[in-house]
Amino acid sequence: MRHLAKIILLLTFCLLTAPLIADKAGAIGTVLLKRETFNPTAGETVDLAVTFLKAGRASVRVVDRDGFVVRTIAASRPVQGSCSFRWDGRDDRGRTVADEAYAFRIEWAGAKARELWFPADQPSTPVSIPPRYFDHRSGTLAYTLPRACRVHIQAGSAVFDTHGEAIDGPVMKTIVNREPRSGGMVAEHWNGFDDRGAVYIADLEGFAIAIAAVPLAEGTVIAYGNHQRTFVAEAASRRGTSIFSRRHAASEHHGGLTTLDDVSPSLRIEPLNATWSAVERAWIVRGDVVCIRLSLSGPTATAFARQPSRIHRFIDGHRVGDTVPVSEMVEVPLRQDQSVQRVSINWRSEWGPLATDTILARRGEEATAASRGGR
Repeated sequence: MRHLAKIILLLTFCLLTAPLIADKAGAIGTVLLKRETFNPTAGETVDLAVTFLKAGRASVRVVDRDGFVVRTIAASRPVQGSCSFRWDGRDDRGRTVADEAYAFRIEWAGAKARELWFPADQPSTPVSIPPRYFDHRSGTLAYTLPRACRVHIQAGSAVFDTHGEAIDGPVMKTIVNREPRSGGMVAEHWNGFDDRGAVYIADLEGFAIAIAAVPLAEGTVIAYGNHQRTFVAEAASRRGTSIFSRRHAASEHHGGLTTLDDVSPSLRIEPLNATWSAVERAWIVRGDVVCIRLSLSGPTATAFARQPSRIHRFIDGHRVGDTVPVSEMVEVPLRQDQSVQRVSINWRSEWGPLATDTILARRGEEATAASRGGR
C-alpha cells in the first residue's frame, strides 16, 4: 500500500486537456476520435476523423495495449483534406476484440517525406485518485477520473503516521487489476471481502483503498461487451511483435510493462502444519510458527514469478519481521495467544505488480501449553 499511497498528482491541466493536433507544419493535422468507449458486440463502431494538410498516402492501424497490431484499417490509402476511418471492433481475423483499450496509429507518406502520429508510444504519468466513497450496503466504490485511464485499485489495512498518511500495511484485495476505465465518475462493485470471502476488509481498523491511474493516450478507445474471452488470456497466446519503441526500465514503477508482466496473478497460500476448523473457519496451527506454501495461478503467473520480488508478511495488519526472498515456503510466527489472527502475505514485485492472499489462523492448544511449559 505504501507506494500507491505516496503517488502524487503530477499531470497538469494542459496535459489532461491537450487536443489531438499534430504539428501544423507537417502533413497530419487535426485528429479526432469521436467516442471514448464502444461495444463491438452490439454492432457499435468508432470513427477516426483526420485532416491531412498535404496529399499523400496513409496507413491506419489499431494496436492493443502492448503495441501489437490488431487491425489494419487502411494500407497506403490516398489521402488529402478531411478523411474518415471506421473500425468495427474486429481484428484482422474477423474476431471481436477482447475488452481493453486500443490505440490508433497513423502513418503518412509523401513523395519525399514521412510522418507518424502515434501518441500511445509515449509514456504517461501516474495519477493518484482519491475514492469518493465506499457504500457498504450496495458494495459500490465510487471515484472520479479526469479522463480515460488504466486503473489499479487495491484494498487492505494500513498503519498511519501522525499526518494521517498510510506508511505500511498489507494489500488484501486487488479490486481492479490494471484495467481501462472511461473518464468521469466511475462506480466499481466490490462486496468488501477478500478473495476468499473470509475477511470483511471494509470493517477492519485502518481500512484503506488506494487508486492509481495512468491516463490513456490520445487516440485511444475502450472496447467492452465481449464476455467470451479476456484480453489477458489473449495476450498469453498472442503471436507477433510489438511496434512500441519504448520498453520497461528497471527504475520505473509499472512503466513500460507488457500485460503479462503488469497484471497481478492470483496468489494462494496453504498452511502446511495446520488443520482446518470448519467451526472456527480458521486454521489451527501445530506450533508457534505457521509454515505456508505459496502458489501462483492465472495467465500472468509465469511472467510474474520471473520478476525481482520479495515476500512481505503481516499479522492483523502489522508487519512481521523483515521481507524475505521468494521461495515455495515461508514461515510466519504467530502471536503468543490463542486468538484467531489474520495472516497476510504480499508477494511484491520490484516492477510494481503485487499478489496477495490472507488466511485466518490460531495456535493450537497443544502449542500454547508447550510454550507456557517452556517459560
